[in-house]
Amino acid sequence: MRKTLVTLCAVIISFGLGFLLAGGAPGSDSADSATTAAADLPAAATRMWFPPASEYATEGEPISDESFDRLMTALDEAMTAEETLADFEREADLHIWNFVRRLATAEVTDEQKERIVDYLDALAEQHPDHRVMIEQRESLLDSYAAVFPTMPSFSGSLTIFGDAEEYDTGGGPFDDAQLDGLLARLDAVLTIPETVDDFEKEAGIHFWRFGSRLQQGRLTPEQTERITAYLGGVKEDHPDAAETIDQHLFLVENLIPGNVAPNITGTDTEGVEFALEDYRGKIVALVFSGQWCGPCRGEYPYQRAMLDLYEEEDVVLLGVNSDAELATIVEAKKEERLPYRTWWDGHSQDATEGPAATKGPIATTWNVTGWPTIYVLDEEGVIRYVNKRGGGLIAAVDELLMDKRMREYEAGLVSEAEAETEEEDADEADVG
Repeated sequence: MRKTLVTLCAVIISFGLGFLLAGGAPGSDSADSATTAAADLPAAATRMWFPPASEYATEGEPISDESFDRLMTALDEAMTAEETLADFEREADLHIWNFVRRLATAEVTDEQKERIVDYLDALAEQHPDHRVMIEQRESLLDSYAAVFPTMPSFSGSLTIFGDAEEYDTGGGPFDDAQLDGLLARLDAVLTIPETVDDFEKEAGIHFWRFGSRLQQGRLTPEQTERITAYLGGVKEDHPDAAETIDQHLFLVENLIPGNVAPNITGTDTEGVEFALEDYRGKIVALVFSGQWCGPCRGEYPYQRAMLDLYEEEDVVLLGVNSDAELATIVEAKKEERLPYRTWWDGHSQDATEGPAATKGPIATTWNVTGWPTIYVLDEEGVIRYVNKRGGGLIAAVDELLMDKRMREYEAGLVSEAEAETEEEDADEADVG
């Protein structure tokens, strides 16, 4: 009994540390306020303001003067439209992005670039309150071709889903109104002209954002059925994107909190095969990470803290590493003092392709496109939280550990009561 109480006290202290590091406990207040109205799309997204993006995907080839003139004319019409002037910061920012992204992989002559710079400079003079936004977009003219091997997406700058934290239900279920709002947003962005023009590429970003919001709460069976039916209809309308849609169907059906996590089998950094199911009975923090990823490295101090805090507890850290070279993660784990077991998922990529191997079989199956991605599983392998970082991860693990210890404590009390009852029955039998 004393040992159990000591353990519970230690867990309570640990929970307090996680709470402080997280800056507060998970809650549903912000989720309750999530808008359920139809998506409020900017006018810049509601029609095709510019010539088709495919016309400018020339991959280093010069843009013809005719195509360039059409592009400049479209830009001027967009910048002077009533809808743009009514909300210049929001609309113009998206228009300029949509314009400049068409130049990312094409060769622009010095004369053409001079025309663009002159136009944007004049625009900044006309709208001095928005000069910073215009100049920031203008400054990217030279860097886009170096940063993006292909034309960047339109969807990357279209954010109508809100921050993922807005949908954090604190582990509880979504209400139907929240789901109505999310589906309305998804339906809106899947039907805008820029998405339809390159559906597989553009829709993938929208699906990812939709899924990441769903992973902040739980779905009822009826809600899951409703989403899968919707995505099934999208797949019928866009059969060429069936593989992408199937990945997101898998996420909805398997990777939302409340589902048992799919098993993972693979080899660790020493070449030894192991499975996620081997750790049933323990609370698991599963981290998709890579030394190439700055935000991933930012989690290392918290991971070291977790290794110290839970050294004697039923808690385990497991990693899925996406570095292209095995030596990279082996050296990093030694230098960073992070000896937790890790699947190396980078073996599917030639190291000459770059430092990151984000298309490994495990990451692909789990539909991981953002790094780090973190899952917290309870002792039965059920996903409880997704993408809790820093102190928030410690707080989430503390909560599950507290629940586990309380259940074990209560089970122990029941066992003691049963034993006492059996002893009393035996005494009565002896008296008789």
